[in-house]
Amino acid sequence: MPHISALKGARIGVIAPSGAHLDVQEFERAMVWLRAQGAILSTSVPSESYQRFSATDEVRLAGIHEAASRTDLDAVMITRGGYGLSRLLDRIDWGLVAQSVQRGCRWVGYSDFTALQLGLMAQTGQPSFTGPTISADFGEGKPHPLTLAQFESLLSGRIPSVSWSCPVALTDQRLSLEGTLWGGNLAMLTSLVGTPYLPSISQGLLYLEDVSEHPYRIERMLHQLYFAGVLQAQKVIIMGEFSNWKPSPQDRGYDLAAVFDYWRGRLSVPIVEGLPFGHVPARAVLGLGLEYRLRTSGGVAQLDPLRPAWPTS
Repeated sequence: MPHISALKGARIGVIAPSGAHLDVQEFERAMVWLRAQGAILSTSVPSESYQRFSATDEVRLAGIHEAASRTDLDAVMITRGGYGLSRLLDRIDWGLVAQSVQRGCRWVGYSDFTALQLGLMAQTGQPSFTGPTISADFGEGKPHPLTLAQFESLLSGRIPSVSWSCPVALTDQRLSLEGTLWGGNLAMLTSLVGTPYLPSISQGLLYLEDVSEHPYRIERMLHQLYFAGVLQAQKVIIMGEFSNWKPSPQDRGYDLAAVFDYWRGRLSVPIVEGLPFGHVPARAVLGLGLEYRLRTSGGVAQLDPLRPAWPTS
């Protein structure tokens, strides 16, 4: 039987709560492609930006609240990340967004969207999902097969599992851990330390990623989380992709592997690498705030949601 995409008939609200378009034509191509798959898209995203943002704070805030007020959406997606949600956190109507989630709407994104996702969890306990963004993932047509398959699974009401090979073999380390899956972009998460927008999670499964951050900056942010008591309170640290950084002459062998080795020496919490998540084409859908089980054996890791079904509206 031919594959019938879960995009067909999916009602998706598109918002731009962060950065300006990097390429308006890319965004328009993405909207055309998604509609060609049968997605029903609604958006009031402006084509003209304000400074480095997609619009003024007031317009971007109104876009979030308008999407949250809709009772006919299956999902809310973002155009792209960038920067901008930090300016809005104290003005978001978190109860309104929580009501949208409770109706079955899936709020999907990553990167700068981490700030909204963590704020939503901290303020209301409601979950959201990592997943594709409109422009980056659909602007050139069909996205990476993993990204698309995981997103289609979510739209169809199934929270997907994800498995991967660990760069550092765990042949002799068998893990079976259950807890709340949470995290996202490292820089955004770190920026929320000491604020009411960072969830207080102990015995959780913490996943992290970032882009264009040199390993010493990654290590410095991890130190901030460590000194704040966040890292050592978790059951496991799951490292996604830390992409698009450049070595410098001062490194002399200091790289991401050195950073992770350093933290393995400081933490009793296990560190698992290789999660397909980050600013890369292959990106897993992860339920931020949902309960998962992580298992590792023979250099392979797998994340399974303990509640695999998601209510559809």
